[in-house]
Amino acid sequence: MAQMLQAPIEGYEDAIVVPPINANNFELKQTLINLVQSNQFTGRQDPHNHLHFFNKVTSTFRHPKVPNTTVKLLLFPFSLEGEARIWL
Repeated sequence: MAQMLQAPIEGYEDAIVVPPINANNFELKQTLINLVQSNQFTGRQDPHNHLHFFNKVTSTFRHPKVPNTTVKLLLFPFSLEGEARIWL
């Protein structure tokens, strides 16, 4: 398993590609980032519970010109720590 986590990554693109944001004054508030980080996934917990929490938290944020999927793509890396961050 450890060898699989250390697989070469040359030639691969980033796992998460955020589309361009065409909104003025858009920013993710630190409080939202902190909330996402309050339940980080390390790879040892139930991934379904993690995604349920993540979806619940990210669904509270709305911006008229930014799709919610874009917000989720921006925030998802903050929801991971440890070995789970290697997936990115």
